[in-house]
Amino acid sequence: MTLTDTRPAGTPVQEKLGIIDTDFHPMPLPADPQVAEHLPQRWRDYIARYGLGSFGGGVSPSQREFTHRLDAVDEHGRVGVDPHLAVEQVVNKYDMSAVVLTCPQTYIITHGGANMPYECAFAIYRAYNDALACTWAGADDRFKASITLPRDLAGAADEIVRCKEGPAGDTYVQVLMSPAGQDPLGKQRYWPIFEACEHYGIPLGFHVPGMGRQPTGAGRQNFYAEMHAAFAVLPISMVSSLVFEGVFERFPKLKIALLELGWDWAVPYAWRLDATFGKLRDELPHLSRKPSEYLREHFWFSTQPIEEPENPQWTPAVYEMFEESGFADRLMFSSDYPHWDFDSPYESVPQSFPLERRRRILGANASALYNIPLRTGHGIPAVGA
Repeated sequence: MTLTDTRPAGTPVQEKLGIIDTDFHPMPLPADPQVAEHLPQRWRDYIARYGLGSFGGGVSPSQREFTHRLDAVDEHGRVGVDPHLAVEQVVNKYDMSAVVLTCPQTYIITHGGANMPYECAFAIYRAYNDALACTWAGADDRFKASITLPRDLAGAADEIVRCKEGPAGDTYVQVLMSPAGQDPLGKQRYWPIFEACEHYGIPLGFHVPGMGRQPTGAGRQNFYAEMHAAFAVLPISMVSSLVFEGVFERFPKLKIALLELGWDWAVPYAWRLDATFGKLRDELPHLSRKPSEYLREHFWFSTQPIEEPENPQWTPAVYEMFEESGFADRLMFSSDYPHWDFDSPYESVPQSFPLERRRRILGANASALYNIPLRTGHGIPAVGA
C-alpha cells in the first residue's frame, strides 16, 4: 500500500529520541507453560513433588506479592507472563526501539542453584533462557534476551555457548548473573564466564538478587525497605574485586552492566579506589592504570531507581558531576517494568534535561553497549529539550 504525505510543504518533522529499555522483567514461574515446556519431565515431576527448596528464615514481605504495579496483572491474575500485555503497556506506548529482558527469577527461585540438585538448577536456567527467546522474543522482535547463569555452579559458561550457538543466538544480547555469590567476583573461578562474554562480544549484566541472596555481608535483612535501600552495597564490592584482581588486564574487552544497582556512588567510589591505589600500588603490580580508569571504561549503569536528591535543585549538579567525571556515555534508561516503582522515559529522563543528555540516556548509550540500532523516527518527542 502506498501512503501519501499530506503535510504542507515545509512542515517540520518532529524529532524523536530513540529508547532502549535495559531492565524489563518477564516473571513466569517454573510451572508456567512458557517455562515448563522447556523443562525435562524428570524435573517437572521433581519440582511438583519436592518444590523449589527453601530460602530459610528472614525473608521479609515485599510491597506486593510480585512487587508489581497494579495494572500489570493479566486476566489470569499473574504478572510478567504475557508479552503482549507488556508490549501494549510499555513498548508500544513509548515507541521503544528495543527492550533488554532481564529475568532474575532464575537465581532468585534457585538460590543460585544452592538449594536443589545440580542438574535441576541447570535445567531451570536453560528453560528460562529458552522461554525468553521463544515466548518473548518470538512475540515481538524488539524483545532481546539475557542469558541467565548460575554463577557458582561448575560449567556455567557452557550455557553462554549453548544459547549463542543455537538457532536464537542473535536474540541474546547479554549475560546476566546475580551480584551476590560464594566468592568475590574477580576470583579466577569466574574467568571462564568473562572469557565467553568477551568471545561473543556481549556485556555481562548484574541485577539485584531480590529475595535470594541479600546485599549484606552479614545475612538477611528484616525489612523490604532495608533491602531496597541497600542495593548499591553489592556493586561497590564487585568493582573493587574485578579491578584489583586484574580482570580487565586479562579481559580488556569485557563490559559490565550494573542494573538497578544505582550509579550515584560511582564517582566518589572512584576517588576512594584511586586513593587506595596510590598508597598500596606496590601490592598491585599487575595493574597498569588507575582504578578509576577501569571503572569509567568497563562499567555501564541503569537509571531505575532514579537518583532523587531531597532538594530537586541539586539534581542537575548530580548529573553534571557524573558526566564531567567521564561517565556521560555510561548511563542507560531502564523502566523496571512491571514493578511498583516503574519509571517511564519521562520520569527517568525529564524534559528539563539538556537534549544530548536525554538522547544518550534514553537510547544512544544502550545502543552502543548492546549493539542494537535505534529505529529511525521512533521514540518520544524531543519537545521541551
